[in-house]
Amino acid sequence: ARPQTLGIMALQGAFEEHEAMFKQLPQEMVERLKIVQVRKSEELDGCDALVIPGGESTTMKIIAGTDEFMKVLKAYVHGGPGADGLERKPRPVWGTCAGCILLSDDVVNAVSAGQDSETQSAKRCKYGDPVGGLDVATCRNFFGRQANSFEAEIASAAAVAGEAADATEARKRAFDGFPAVFIRAPAILRTGGKARPVARVQHPSRGKDFEDGVLVAAESDRILVTTFHPELVSDSRIHRYFVERFVLRA
Repeated sequence: ARPQTLGIMALQGAFEEHEAMFKQLPQEMVERLKIVQVRKSEELDGCDALVIPGGESTTMKIIAGTDEFMKVLKAYVHGGPGADGLERKPRPVWGTCAGCILLSDDVVNAVSAGQDSETQSAKRCKYGDPVGGLDVATCRNFFGRQANSFEAEIASAAAVAGEAADATEARKRAFDGFPAVFIRAPAILRTGGKARPVARVQHPSRGKDFEDGVLVAAESDRILVTTFHPELVSDSRIHRYFVERFVLRA
């Protein structure tokens, strides 16, 4: 079988770190991948799966907006015509930090202590809507600004009703005890539709409103989002999870 082309959006952000992490995976897995950096909309057409790295989501939208990129990226995530005009099905995508914000259907700016996320108004960015695709509400800079960045071990979310045991196990293997780095990180306030909780973190200052922990990763059958930066540590379990559960199943 031909290798799956795994694109890493390289407009800005930690794309080289992501590439290095994928190359650390077991040899037999790496041989089944062709890893490419994506900077132009036509390069998206050739990708079987895509990673949108951390960075600044607004900056990414400004850079991407210069050439049809956002339109083709939306079609990539939701299904639709590529840069070449050919209709394609939705393909797997993983967004980290800013990438998570871009892939969220709803983005809010701030949550007051004790306030239900449903009462928050969505932030409308002047550079266009997020790409969306995953039915989650995400709050920007949830844990505070750069000075409030932190590192913490996360825990996999509990199994959801009707979930296959192998899915629960895979999630535990990848996320339990993962040393996550949060830099001006967003948090996921709610999941709906086909979105499933994946991992949570206990945080001292925000813990009282979220007794099970703050949700920091979610997924659907085709989209994975993490609010932290798995590419900045030497643990490649989540990169492996994305390849096994999303890329090679595509």
